[in-house]
Amino acid sequence: MRFVSIPTDACAEVWFLVDGFMRRACERGVGDISADSLRAECMSGEARLIAIQDGDSLCAAAVARFCIQADQTLACELVACGGGSLRAWRHVIPDFEDWARFHGAKTVRLCGRPGWERIFRGYRRRPLVSLVKDL
Repeated sequence: MRFVSIPTDACAEVWFLVDGFMRRACERGVGDISADSLRAECMSGEARLIAIQDGDSLCAAAVARFCIQADQTLACELVACGGGSLRAWRHVIPDFEDWARFHGAKTVRLCGRPGWERIFRGYRRRPLVSLVKDL
């Protein structure tokens, strides 16, 4: 399994491969985002589409945003994550963190269901199951 960052100009071509993942992730969330809005953000460059590739196929995908925090440092926030297995992320977390760090992030934030805590070890819990790890 390997971590893949999808270039903005390729999002339209590959979205059909991750659309189901993103729709299920949004349905299981708190209702504050939709797969269509995530697709628009990725296509405009406001957010980045990332994925896990297993052989020739994508087995999971996520959308990440970069934002400036109150202390003026950059954070990478994983806002939606879906796929066949949350455990697949366990194999690529270091690569995801390296990618975020490469883009200038000092912190990674995750907002998700409680099961994410079992996969993203080393992150500290915040209210509303928002997980943060300093990079």
